[in-house]
Amino acid sequence: MRTLTGLPTARGFAIGPVFIYRGDGDMPVPEYVVEPGREEYERLRLRRARTEAARDLEGLIAVLSERSGKDEAKIFEGHLMILQDPMLAKEVVRRVTESRLNAESAVKQTVSEMRERFSRMNDPYFRERVRDLDDVERRLLKVLVGFASNPHLELKAPAIVVADDLTPSETVQLPRDLVLGFATNGGSTTSHVALLARAMGIPAVTGLGSITSAVRAGETVLLDGTSGTVTVSPDREAILRFHDLVERQRELSEEVSVASRRPSGTLRSGGDVPLFANVHPGVPFDGIRGLGARGIGLYRSEYLWLNAEREPTEDEQASAYREAADFAATLSPGGSVTIRALDIGGDKIFSLLSRQDAPRREPNPFLGNRSIRYLLANPAVFRTQLRAVLRASAAGNVRLMYPMVSCVEELKASARILADVRSELDREGVAYDRNMKVGTMIEVPAAAVNADAFASLADFFSIGTNDLIQYTMAADRGNDAVASLYQPTNPAVLKLMRGVIAAAKRRGISVGVCGESAADPLVGVLWAAMGADHLSMSATYIPVISKLLSRLTRDDLDGYLSAVEAMGDGATGREIMDCCRRWMLAHIPDLDNIAL
Repeated sequence: MRTLTGLPTARGFAIGPVFIYRGDGDMPVPEYVVEPGREEYERLRLRRARTEAARDLEGLIAVLSERSGKDEAKIFEGHLMILQDPMLAKEVVRRVTESRLNAESAVKQTVSEMRERFSRMNDPYFRERVRDLDDVERRLLKVLVGFASNPHLELKAPAIVVADDLTPSETVQLPRDLVLGFATNGGSTTSHVALLARAMGIPAVTGLGSITSAVRAGETVLLDGTSGTVTVSPDREAILRFHDLVERQRELSEEVSVASRRPSGTLRSGGDVPLFANVHPGVPFDGIRGLGARGIGLYRSEYLWLNAEREPTEDEQASAYREAADFAATLSPGGSVTIRALDIGGDKIFSLLSRQDAPRREPNPFLGNRSIRYLLANPAVFRTQLRAVLRASAAGNVRLMYPMVSCVEELKASARILADVRSELDREGVAYDRNMKVGTMIEVPAAAVNADAFASLADFFSIGTNDLIQYTMAADRGNDAVASLYQPTNPAVLKLMRGVIAAAKRRGISVGVCGESAADPLVGVLWAAMGADHLSMSATYIPVISKLLSRLTRDDLDGYLSAVEAMGDGATGREIMDCCRRWMLAHIPDLDNIAL
């Protein structure tokens, strides 16, 4: 028995067998010339591979049609058409027959030639087909070299998914009902895989370094997403102790479920700090209501692109936003949804936009053409989303939020485009909420320092601590090598937070925190003590934060803030975090049981 330590990424406990998910980078593809007389064998391998790949695609289409509707399935229906194209098959077979290439070489050469031909075409539709060709090629090669062609069909029983890392699109496509937990070599507590794990209520540990080489497929492991450990080959005593933790978690869930019948974030006296849910399109809303969310504080619209692997239409976006607005309205009187405009770039780079000017990989994408910068540079994409958001606003309490704004010029430019889109809808007679609130995220230090000016141009602030911390500390939140520098309680971060909240109060606009630090029992309560009007987090964390707040009064929060401020700017982030823990334990002795 041995225990690996990583980063506690999504709270909870899981015990089960290992399923090792390997990406395309682990797939060796042999290329050679076969001996004379072996051509028929290679042709047979090709026929079998096409048949198996088609069967896998048909199964995937069925899964997606049942789980997510037909829109996602259409992508793979297109892949099936390419796979079954007789001209493609004829060209691959010709290379085997005439050049005596092995099946893998024939597939790679044929697709490479088609890819080059499509890339030269002026029509964006055909250029976009290159991505479809890539997917079909990978699917065929995986079958030929013996790799599973997709995780849906290979993962047939509940298991803990172990991987080097997972992209957001890989994560959302895994069968959720079979994933007990995630354990990855890389990643961080604020990576987008981490956000998805929390949104889906699945325990996760990231930054383990070498988990893929330390475990075997089918081996039982114990995953503790609260402490950030994975125990391999546990003995009987360890398994029994772990079952006790699972039972304590179940009892706590039942306890907080009863507590969630009262409005979340209600203090013992002196008011409340409403708690909202961060959501991703593609992750069902089921269960959010029972966790006590009063609304949707962050709707990550970019997952409409990630889930579908293509650019969603205006109608598709409007429909998704209306669905979120309708659901938010059922959570509380006046329940709202805050839609973040397309936050593309950084750790979410993907080539899903059909336009020629889609973002390309950059040497330093976190400081590059992302989020509001990309939208302002591509007004057609921006206008389509703004039209969809405005249309959805006619059906419910919708708020719009701009991501990664760093200067007032960007806010003013966005306001001009929004005004133009409103005029366009007026001319068309399309209904929308003329009083829709429009705010901005504060996640760049420049915006935090200039918060007073920003507050004069926005209806509300939402502080995105994930990026604000990493930019302030110059520490990539996805790099486990500098994870120790990612400090929400560093004095520099706290100074920026205090300044942003104070600026919002001076201008009379609301300010919330939508970064995942809001879900931390020590840090989230600290933001409430600083004066955040509300907190937004992965819904599964709402009951814990709500229970902690219910044990405190407004005077307690004032005392908590005073204890932290007394540490001074000379304290380290770790020292301040230790101070937070001491104060919380003094006021809530059973903190560790609540925050399991």
